[in-house]
Amino acid sequence: MKKIIYIALFLVSSFMVAQQNDNGITLGAYIPEQAEGIPSYAQSMLKNKLGRIITENGISDNVYNSRFIITPNITVLSKNITGTAPTMVALTLDLTLYIGDGVAGNLFSSQSLQLKGVGTNETKAYMSALKMVKPKNPQIQSFISKGKAKIIDYYNTNCGLMVNKSQTLEAQNQFEEALFVLTSVPEASTCFNTVKSKIRSLYTKAINRDCTIKLNEASAIWAANQDINAANEAGLLLSSIEPSASCFGQVKTLYSKIAVRVKELGDRDWNYALKVLEVKADTIQAARDVGIAYGENQPESMTYNVRGWY
Repeated sequence: MKKIIYIALFLVSSFMVAQQNDNGITLGAYIPEQAEGIPSYAQSMLKNKLGRIITENGISDNVYNSRFIITPNITVLSKNITGTAPTMVALTLDLTLYIGDGVAGNLFSSQSLQLKGVGTNETKAYMSALKMVKPKNPQIQSFISKGKAKIIDYYNTNCGLMVNKSQTLEAQNQFEEALFVLTSVPEASTCFNTVKSKIRSLYTKAINRDCTIKLNEASAIWAANQDINAANEAGLLLSSIEPSASCFGQVKTLYSKIAVRVKELGDRDWNYALKVLEVKADTIQAARDVGIAYGENQPESMTYNVRGWY
């Protein structure tokens, strides 16, 4: 009987590498932490392989808790122990890769590969087999392309829902989370033209609020104790404020006061500088960075539904 090793199960605990491509398409490489039957070193290698498949097919990183995932399932077709010295383990594996909506449980694309590996033990045999997985394999590239097309279609179909969700979050002054929702929309989708102006508006609100909060905190720190420690604390806050924020003029005034005082103290260890406004800065990318930062600060608690995918 075939030994089945299920790599992508409906588990809370998981290894997660979330990715984002140049057009805003996101994809996460998902392997359950408690996958049975496959050696831990081989699990790690498989995780890295999935990451390479993503990045080498036009997708980059910095997205967490991705809705869309690439996940594998391995079936051991045969396992043989040779009578040679030293004894060798020979494995024939069927590796099937899946791309889909891990939240709704909808499968978008799949591709099977037969792999063979030989090693002095089972772990090395697995790793030998997994080395055969090439990210630029035409079958894998076609598989990725089909998955991307389905992801774009998802955003085109559900554009209104995402806009409504972002508006609800905006009304609750949750600007960063609202940006996280809208900046997940791929630029390759028709929905992006709908949300582009909304992204810019939300970004302005987010950086203006951030400026006010940090300026007030820095002012309180400096008013309480005008020594080098206070200068460092305030400087750290002021140096992280976006120069296009509405209160940046007040930020520069406070920064100048602190700089003068630091000079009076004769301390040369104050190395904080304000951000410089980049005239050609890409507002959409800056807004996406805010959304990504929000996502990175959220607990990696996504639970995936892959039932029926294999």
